This record gives sequence, C-alpha cells and structure tokens, in this order.
Amino acid sequence: MTTSSHEELLRVALRDLREGRGVVAHRLPEVAAAVDDPETRQAFQRLIAQATQEMETLAEMLRNPEGEPNLWAGGILDDAGRDVASTAAGPVRDTALIGAIRKFLAADIVSLETAICLSQHEGDAKSAALEALRQNASALDHLLRGQLRRLTGQAPDRAAD
Repeated sequence: MTTSSHEELLRVALRDLREGRGVVAHRLPEVAAAVDDPETRQAFQRLIAQATQEMETLAEMLRNPEGEPNLWAGGILDDAGRDVASTAAGPVRDTALIGAIRKFLAADIVSLETAICLSQHEGDAKSAALEALRQNASALDHLLRGQLRRLTGQAPDRAAD
C-alpha cells in the first residue's frame, strides 16, 4: 500500500509507535536483568511499564491490532543484546546499555513529534495524548542522561536540567 495522505501517514506513525513499544515490552526485561546498577535497572523497568501502558493507549487510538514489525526498535534492542553478551558486567555494561536505550528514546521522541504534527494537521484529538507520551520519553531520557553521567564519574549536568 502506498501512503498518500497525512491521515494515512498518521496511522502508519501510530502503528510504528505501538509496535516499538511492543518490542521494548517484550525484549527489554532481559536487558534490564543484565544491569548491575539498581537505579539504572529501575529506570529500565519504568520504561518497560510505560511501554506496556502506552502500547494500549496507541492501540485504542488505532482501533486496529495489526501492524508491521518495528525495525528501528528491534535493531536497537539487538544492539543492547550484543552489549549484554560482549561487555563485562558492571558500570561499563550499564553505560553501554544506557546508550542503547537512549537511542531508542531519541528515535521515539522524533517519531512522536512527527505524529503530533500529523495529528494537529488533521485536526485530530490525539495530539494531547501523543504529547504526554513524548513528555514521558523525554523525562526518561533525562533520567538516563543523569545515570550516564553518574556511572562515568561526571558531575550532574546542570545546564540540561
């Protein structure tokens, strides 16, 4: 199928966002179990819970359970799995995993911003809910940025607060 309207592209974006959360909900628990740092593990568990809840929100918006696999989220979780397998347990592995999950969050934030603009263009009521999802992702990214700085011995980034 060729997407030819903003309305169709919004549906594609929403399906992609939903499927990305499915990847996180199903694959991140194994990665989270490999994290040594309790605060980082808790942040990953928060992302799993958010992804599960947000998957339902997006499914309600779509009213359609079908979707294509999310390749970018799957690739990022593949990368995290390689980090688990190839990096010694401890702060170095935790740092690598934070980097992988922040890549997911960055892509997710950009995808949400696109969906928000499409929703607003269509005069659609979904933009407020999508903005809440974007804020959740941004807050978690901010938290993980702080964990990254802590694990690498950096001072907290006051400019980014």
